[in-house]
Amino acid sequence: MKLRVPEIVALFLLGAAVALIGDHSHVVTGTTEYFTDAVPFVWSSPLWFPVMVGAATASLAELRLHLPDPRTTVTARQVVAGVAVVMGAYVTTALVHSAPVVPSSALIAAVAIIIWCVLGDGPGALCGALAAVIGPIVEIVLVEVGVFAYNADCDGLFGVGPWLVPLYFAFGVVVALLGEYAAMKRQPVVTRSMPHANR
Repeated sequence: MKLRVPEIVALFLLGAAVALIGDHSHVVTGTTEYFTDAVPFVWSSPLWFPVMVGAATASLAELRLHLPDPRTTVTARQVVAGVAVVMGAYVTTALVHSAPVVPSSALIAAVAIIIWCVLGDGPGALCGALAAVIGPIVEIVLVEVGVFAYNADCDGLFGVGPWLVPLYFAFGVVVALLGEYAAMKRQPVVTRSMPHANR
């Protein structure tokens, strides 16, 4: 394991917090509806939802550090921008859930592409691709077993929103960035000593 426990906890909590904001947006706009009360709810989400997203955040960040050439030039501003854009895209899917599928999905895909072009790299794209496949599949299964449902206006991908694919891709790219930043921040700072003056 390359991430340290405090870093894993911080990434878990960050992922869970963004998940709660996005999921609340989905619930209050009618994008999704839960049919279960088997576990306690946190805000608008059953407890397992932020736990799953938090675990995915920490896991993908750890995965990025096992892929080639983690970057050491990631800045705090890039991290904040990445998290903000993913959260904004998540909330946007709630606001456009009743829009026609092509423009709404194209909008989120455009955001995901820009995120990768500005903040990502090859291994980050791999993390994004894994998230874009696994995330929607998990949601499709949960819909199939009746845990929750997407609004009929936006359930065109086997019962879930088609824009989930680019949204999860953007999530994976930014989480890879978070992993790189966490590892980079613990690197020792190298200071150069001043040369001694000739006497």
